[in-house]
Amino acid sequence: MIYTLPALFATIGSILCFIGFRKKERTVSVFTSLLSLISSIFILFSKNYSSSFFYVDNLSKIFSLMIAIVYFGVVIFSIEYISNIKERFIKVYQYFMLLNIFVAAMFFSVILNNLGLIWVGIEATTFSSALLVAVENDFTALEAAWRYIIIVSVGLVISLIATLFLYSACDTLSIFKLLTIKPTGSLFLLGAILLIIGYGTKAGIFPMNTWLADAHGKSPAPVSAIFSAVLLPVSLYPIIRLFQINHNILLSEFAFILGFLSVATASIMSLNQTLYKRLFAYSSIENMGLALIGISLGSYALFGAIVLIFAHAFAKSGIFMLTGNILHNYKSKKIEDINGIIKTMPHTGLFLFFGSLAVTGAPPSAIFFWRISNFIKNY
Repeated sequence: MIYTLPALFATIGSILCFIGFRKKERTVSVFTSLLSLISSIFILFSKNYSSSFFYVDNLSKIFSLMIAIVYFGVVIFSIEYISNIKERFIKVYQYFMLLNIFVAAMFFSVILNNLGLIWVGIEATTFSSALLVAVENDFTALEAAWRYIIIVSVGLVISLIATLFLYSACDTLSIFKLLTIKPTGSLFLLGAILLIIGYGTKAGIFPMNTWLADAHGKSPAPVSAIFSAVLLPVSLYPIIRLFQINHNILLSEFAFILGFLSVATASIMSLNQTLYKRLFAYSSIENMGLALIGISLGSYALFGAIVLIFAHAFAKSGIFMLTGNILHNYKSKKIEDINGIIKTMPHTGLFLFFGSLAVTGAPPSAIFFWRISNFIKNY
């Protein structure tokens, strides 16, 4: 049961915040997130494990560690940030309760040995995180939360249908068994295409990416950080498993096209953004599109995609938390109102500069090395 410890600690933190420690929700969350991080590091050096319910390999370990690091950082940042929001839609203890259960669902999603249960885990992230989008109690935040729920739920319905097709084609949803039998056939192919569309919606992949900029733009900074850094990559996790099960050329071309269109759309939309959080949200769409391209190509490009996902988690979570500092200091979300950060907030300005370089693929960032691995794959 050691492989479930990160998820169990986060779940316990959520329960404690709800039932008996409402005055100590910050301390409880820091403690449980630290335990999740320590257990994730320990799991990283443990041997792989497979059972009826759990499938833990190197990919699962990397995702668990990524979630744990961002989780701990977001909890630390939230301690003061949530207190500075004057008219909150939910109470502080409810915020930490939802944050903990949201993370627990992501932890479970990357260690389960069943595509159906993975669907349940990723679906749970939607309902546990919807209220987090609307913490800043205003009309635009509530509208963004509703749009997030509706569009993402449509994508998850599509992925549920895909899961049913995959079960009909293979008579199993066990990842271990699917990796063994390497299924083929038209029904499997249809289910796989729908799975890419369904989970791609949650990951912000074109054309179902319209919720992402609004949700990231209106969420509090720590929520935007964990959405962009962890939620989007976890939504790509089932797609990675799909390509491990069967790297079909048609699926590869389909995923490559969606990834390319995501990058192109995000790049174009970034040109006319006036709000800095929306600008970074479109950067997340671009990076998830790049990751999907790497997943579709496989081999060195898949390795590069995982490196990109891991590096993007740290760079983008840091950037979104820095935008919280900027908003607190300048009282504006408009790019035109932000001047002289390096003078007024030298540490924030410096880290924002290097973080922006990292997410745009400037050398020697990990995204730059993704491009190198993609080049090796093609040539």
